Amino acid sequence: MTLRGKLLLLSLSILALPWAGWQFVQQLEVLLRQGQEQALLASAEALARGIAVRPANLPASGPGWFVHRLAFAPRLDGEDGDWRASGAEPASVGGGAPWLRASVGRANERVHLLVQVDDTSRQRGEAHWPGDLEFDRVRLRLLGPGGELVLRLANSQSGELLVAGEDGLPPPIRVEGFWLEHDQGYTIELALPQAFDVRGLGLEARDLDAAGQRRVAGSLAGDDALKAWPLHGYAGALEPALLTLAPPGMRVLLADREAWVIARAGRIRADASEEDLLPWRRGLYRALLFRDTLPAADEAPDAGRVVRAEVAAAIAGGSGTAWRRDPSGARLLLSAAVPVKVDGEVRAALLLERSNSEVLLLTDRAFSGLLGVSLVAFLASGGVMFLFASHLGARIRRLRDAAERALDREGRVTPFPTTRARDEVGDLSRSFASLLDQVAAYTDYLRSLSGKLSHELNTPLAIVRTSLDNLDAAALPADTQPYLARARDGVERMGTLVRTMSEVTRIEHAIESAEAETFDLRALVADYAEGHRGLLLPRELRVDLPASPLRLRGSPDLVAQALDKLFDNARGFCPPEGWVRLSLAPEGDGARIAVANLGPPVPEAMRARLFDSLVSLRGKPQRLEGATHLGFGLYVVKLVAELHRGRAQVRNLPDGDGVEFTLHLHPMP
Repeated sequence: MTLRGKLLLLSLSILALPWAGWQFVQQLEVLLRQGQEQALLASAEALARGIAVRPANLPASGPGWFVHRLAFAPRLDGEDGDWRASGAEPASVGGGAPWLRASVGRANERVHLLVQVDDTSRQRGEAHWPGDLEFDRVRLRLLGPGGELVLRLANSQSGELLVAGEDGLPPPIRVEGFWLEHDQGYTIELALPQAFDVRGLGLEARDLDAAGQRRVAGSLAGDDALKAWPLHGYAGALEPALLTLAPPGMRVLLADREAWVIARAGRIRADASEEDLLPWRRGLYRALLFRDTLPAADEAPDAGRVVRAEVAAAIAGGSGTAWRRDPSGARLLLSAAVPVKVDGEVRAALLLERSNSEVLLLTDRAFSGLLGVSLVAFLASGGVMFLFASHLGARIRRLRDAAERALDREGRVTPFPTTRARDEVGDLSRSFASLLDQVAAYTDYLRSLSGKLSHELNTPLAIVRTSLDNLDAAALPADTQPYLARARDGVERMGTLVRTMSEVTRIEHAIESAEAETFDLRALVADYAEGHRGLLLPRELRVDLPASPLRLRGSPDLVAQALDKLFDNARGFCPPEGWVRLSLAPEGDGARIAVANLGPPVPEAMRARLFDSLVSLRGKPQRLEGATHLGFGLYVVKLVAELHRGRAQVRNLPDGDGVEFTLHLHPMP
């Protein structure tokens, strides 16, 4: 990864800022919600205290029966379909596993009762049978205007309900009803007289199994005595008080201890702030911030019962709040439930509900501000990082390019750019410049070393050569002559080395001081070929020249020197029966000279190094007797080509039986 990419990746760390801001927004939203909850709870408690000072219409303390408002008088057939259609639900009694269920309703000023008993061990009897006989039966205790009345209900089979007094005699009031047997037990559906004002109702079911064991369930006191529980229902008289005390724009419900609604008033009014939020933003905040919000309660607006966790908490004597989404999902609903206590006893539960979008609006403002600040900070930080990385990367690339151009293939050092920057990159560039200055000084020393050595070695060689001549003139024993010949041969070879080094130094100086002139390159090559044809014998010399003169601005002497090196190389590697080919052709504004010969190919590993100094591929078969090759010849060829703004190349011939050296020459400036 590039430095720019790494710094840009590092700049992503600024994303911690919006993350921290988002955590702050979430905490702020929690605090706002808690504040709204406390405010609504305070309103609900104030409303509950206002209701508690007028307890006449509240359910009595202790257990009681809720009287459902039936839409129409149910048909007395033992079926509960008419009751379910009116939304009536039975109250269960009978211990941990209730087996007695009863529903009380009122239609046309007449009280109806539905009793369901789970009893598969049938021990049936008739209501008028003597009371000391044991059989399945239901006792009904009624508290009316004339006092208490106890009735016995019992049938041996399905049919019209049989009713008797506690003594088995006909009852003082006429009760209509039906007894229905079914697989799970039996159902009693009855209607009391229209003029009979029931103030309390007690219910007891006795179940006898085949072994004579009896169980009893119902509205029983601690001593298993049948007790009449008071009746209560929807109290319309409470609605004016609720409307007066309830805050505007809120809905208030009053429920008994079984969560049955006994009064309701008001309706939820939409907040004006709901229109200030776009729908998609409102939905986003609900998805991110209100994930724990409950869905809207599934009861209908006029439901007879509110089964909610906060209402259950209020019935138990505490308080509770809940956030919900309304059925359309367009707004948030906040509800709070508190108990209504009279003399320390919970008589009812009050539920206060309102629409609350202020939290969303405040959250939106905080989130919008956070988003704007985070975006500006991220763009600014990313832009600064990008500019800094681009500038730093450009400086490093310039330093890399300068380092790559600092040394050429001959070891010459080019000027290295320096900078005054006081940072690490500036220190690195100055260190490179200092290092290359030392390399340049050492390279100059090595370049002048051959000239110095050739000059210093000439005098000792002359002394050794003179001494050998004097020894040759002296009368020496015959057995010393081979040693004298070897010494003279070594001196000659050393002299050749010195001359070669001097020649290279001379050519380098000549290249440095060469002056350009315009000459006919075709004529120079033709004359050179004719002059060296005899030196190549018995090898065949092939010449390929253009038909017209080829003018070139350059140094003819140095071009001839390069041809000398190429011809010497071709003669050294070409066998006596081989051939050498010299060709000249125009190339752009310059020319191309090629010298090819029959002989061994150049190894691929050596092609890139063949024109370097002190590199030679000559073995003993390619060396002329008494000749020494230091690898300076092709190095001189490259220097001449570079002087003419060209290059020197070598390649193996396609058929693999020879080598071709090529000089690409262009006019000198």
